[in-house]
Amino acid sequence: MSWSGEGSSVGNHLSVLAIVGMGGLGKTTLAQLVYNDTRVHEYFDLCAWVYVSDHFDVENITRKVITSLTRNTCDHIQAGALQGTLRDLVKEQRVFVVLDDVWNEQSDYWKLLCMPLLYASRCDIIVTTRHSSVASLVQTMPLYNLNFLSPEESWLLFKQTAFVAQGIATAEIFATIGRSITEKCNGLPLAIKTLGSILRYESDTNKWQDVLESELWDLKQSKNEVLPALELSYKCMPMHLKCCFISLSLYSKGIYIDEYRVVSLWKLLDLLQSDGNDNMDEIGHLYFNELVQRSLLQDYVGEQRIMHDLVHDLACFLAGQEFFRLEGDKRTEIPRETRYLSILSRDKSVEISNMSQSLRVITMIETTDIENPEVLFLNCKKFRIIDMEQGRLANTLLDFMGSMKLLRHFSLARYEDCSLPNSVFQLFNLCTLDIEALTLHGIGRLVNLHTLPELHLSKCGCFFKVTELRNLNKIRKLFISGLYSVSIREAIEANLYSKQNLEELEFDFNATKGCEHTVRSDENQATVMVSGVQLLESLKPYHQSLKVLRLKNFNFDTYPSWLGSTSFSKLTELLLHNCRSQHCPTLGELPSLKTLKICGIEQVEHIGREFCSLNLGVKGFPSLSRLSMEDMYGLQEWSGVEVGDFPRLETLSFWCSFELRSLPLVFLTSLRELALYNCTSLGTFQTLCSLHELRISTCARLTELPALPSLQSLELFDCPSLDTLGHFPSLTVLSLHAPFKEETLYRLVNANITIRRLSVWSDTLFSIHLEPRYLPSLTELMLRGCNLRYCDELGSLSSLKKLNVCGSPRLYIPDSLRNQLEELIDINSLGSW
Repeated sequence: MSWSGEGSSVGNHLSVLAIVGMGGLGKTTLAQLVYNDTRVHEYFDLCAWVYVSDHFDVENITRKVITSLTRNTCDHIQAGALQGTLRDLVKEQRVFVVLDDVWNEQSDYWKLLCMPLLYASRCDIIVTTRHSSVASLVQTMPLYNLNFLSPEESWLLFKQTAFVAQGIATAEIFATIGRSITEKCNGLPLAIKTLGSILRYESDTNKWQDVLESELWDLKQSKNEVLPALELSYKCMPMHLKCCFISLSLYSKGIYIDEYRVVSLWKLLDLLQSDGNDNMDEIGHLYFNELVQRSLLQDYVGEQRIMHDLVHDLACFLAGQEFFRLEGDKRTEIPRETRYLSILSRDKSVEISNMSQSLRVITMIETTDIENPEVLFLNCKKFRIIDMEQGRLANTLLDFMGSMKLLRHFSLARYEDCSLPNSVFQLFNLCTLDIEALTLHGIGRLVNLHTLPELHLSKCGCFFKVTELRNLNKIRKLFISGLYSVSIREAIEANLYSKQNLEELEFDFNATKGCEHTVRSDENQATVMVSGVQLLESLKPYHQSLKVLRLKNFNFDTYPSWLGSTSFSKLTELLLHNCRSQHCPTLGELPSLKTLKICGIEQVEHIGREFCSLNLGVKGFPSLSRLSMEDMYGLQEWSGVEVGDFPRLETLSFWCSFELRSLPLVFLTSLRELALYNCTSLGTFQTLCSLHELRISTCARLTELPALPSLQSLELFDCPSLDTLGHFPSLTVLSLHAPFKEETLYRLVNANITIRRLSVWSDTLFSIHLEPRYLPSLTELMLRGCNLRYCDELGSLSSLKKLNVCGSPRLYIPDSLRNQLEELIDINSLGSW
């Protein structure tokens, strides 16, 4: 890669490419294509992606670069040592950095940022910016100027986004309205994708017409032509989603949107609608994904999500002053109308001039310090929710907590002290306490608690006893580790059986050695030995409410008698992790069990009829839909399944069962997905008429696949012995990862005319022959790392719409095919930047 040009003079081995364009044109998307290219990560020793924004703080950006390069936070590094740390990190390394959304026009700041990077043996930087003046400052080669999409490009993007539902794309009326809507977007990709996303599943032409004729298109667009499209997207949302979207204004621009944290925020604000029986986390996941599908949250780097700046501006505009975000180091007055406040200031202290009397919710995200915290907490009697990440303000906050009688939720992610003051345990309305503290003595007084922090009994020692659970009868979730420090008497006094609201329970024995543990007798302080099974018998939970149960590091030979009992009628999810027993318990009689995961029971060699039921005539696992077995290193055979067992099982997976040779698949008549990973002794398995998806990885002895009449998707990874194949008349998706036999590839490809998507990954395949007559339906083709030189039939694949080629620089792609394709990703032809 050889870059040259005028502009920045920071160093001749530091290269900077600036991508310039207005908001919504796709600068970040283009940079992502480069950053995510596997060749980039193979060539460079270190890679970093940093969102910069309009505040060019060299210290903060340097900290972000270090974090991105190392994948570790660097909060502990003093400000003065940051540049030295970065210099030492990149020294004699090849470094690639993306600086997204840069506004700075001061050369001194830019040079200061680049100084440590000069110690790299090579440093290539991509800068995305809206302003050519910024590009002129930083560039070392001619800038890359993004233009608006042409009318045909705009229409193609809209079709790819909006016409997903079958039948919509073929209706002429939708195409006519869609073209008119596309014209109003004026070639802006963000506007096109956003509107296409909201119309994707809309089959009512009137709704499409409403979008086309909306008065929002007539708004003045002097600042940004994409805003009317974004407002239309908001207008078309259901009400519950509108509230969730507005709440995201509490986050700063450019911050990574973590799904777990966002869903937690929505739960705190009571924004998730439920009839009382639904899992709130699942509802939150659905809401989050709907925002992604509407292009209001976008893929960023890896699995991270982010809001586009313009989308964030819209959220803030709609939020008004009810939602207020406090960031930076300026003295700030909080509006009187503010009910929901977020404070974001990683590297600067925040100073508050006055406090809103209406405030109910406060959340602190990456907040280092507040200059005058007493202003924040002095008038805090009406606080309902406090959610903090950092613990530096904890001591000041805790001094005021005694007056927060209405507080319902208190979360403190990182608290360095070992104990909580008594004032916390006097908040009798507190429902959720989420805090990492070693000492929780007194927690038993908070009788309204629904959610407790994880109870690490091994850490708490005498400062917390499981007996404090005695009167906490409203708890819904309970996680206890270090159970080896609990006596039978204490377990009985904890009175878990009385907790009729308990829905989720986890017991973790922390992998103690042996089948017994030492505790102190309350009577004579003598050392006594207590059986782990006896302990679990004493900790039996209330059976009619429990939905989720996890047993971890259960190093005992037998299981408690209540495990698997039909009385646990609402139990839907069960995990057994690292158990020492030589057999699996009887679990098939649990009437509502939907998800079962068994992991690390290494001594089990055979699973028989006892797994399903010990009673004649009883059919096992009537509700189970997902079954996963992992790290069952000694398992050789699974048998004992009868007709009528597992009537609803749809997903089955085995991981690292190296000795497994036999599976009772013929009786699993509802199975749709099967995954086999590292089952190195498995040679074949029985046919399955219902199977739709099959994934097999690292099964060295697998020689045969049976006929699978309903199979739609097949993925094979590292199956070098496979050479006998049944018939797959419904196969539409095929993916092969080396090593594999070439004859296996051609038999699969040329014997299944229904294939629509084909992916081949291999570094030893120099030619590939794809017979067009056998692939009349092929629309997507991916050839990765194949080092291909010949594929003469490419130009004859008349149905091909998408082609992705990587690792084959000599492969010729004819112009006729290029004109035919809707999407071409030819990484080999990118050339030098």
